[in-house]
Amino acid sequence: MRRILICFLLISASCADEELEIYDTIGGDFVLHDQFGDKYQLSAHNGKIRLLFFGFTHCPDICPTTLAEVQEVWQQLSAEQQQQIEILFASVDPERDSSDLLRDYLGSFDLPVIGLRGSDAEMLEITAKYASFYEKVSLDSALMYTIDHSSQTFVIDRQGKIRGWVTYDQPPSALLELLNRLL
Repeated sequence: MRRILICFLLISASCADEELEIYDTIGGDFVLHDQFGDKYQLSAHNGKIRLLFFGFTHCPDICPTTLAEVQEVWQQLSAEQQQQIEILFASVDPERDSSDLLRDYLGSFDLPVIGLRGSDAEMLEITAKYASFYEKVSLDSALMYTIDHSSQTFVIDRQGKIRGWVTYDQPPSALLELLNRLL
């Protein structure tokens, strides 16, 4: 029994100290505009940990749920930890998501989210760099269309490298664990 306990402790200690992988084949710098019309360049914010999520304001489920879960994680962080993180919501619906709409939508969450927007061509290029996707799907309703999109939240380190991501079906604790390993 003692040997099993020692093995368990050694394995646990080595996993806790294990470096997070750097995903060099995806991600990268980009320039968009925030919900106030100001230019936002990812690399200009190196030094901070960034959470990046691609979504849209008319999303009925994935986007509001993801933002609520990020909010849950945010509330578990100290003020000092919060100052080291930026939360980025990049709209994949440039047709509808104006700066004003992004500002109003993101203002309904108790989070300091930076809403980002660009042209359809810019967003297609950026989502491809991040191995993500989105596509417009016609609806037979007043909305006229919705957007199918990937649902991962990327965790980007202080040097602008992706260090991991959480998917929609993972609990908020998975995001908190990733962040704690970078803080």
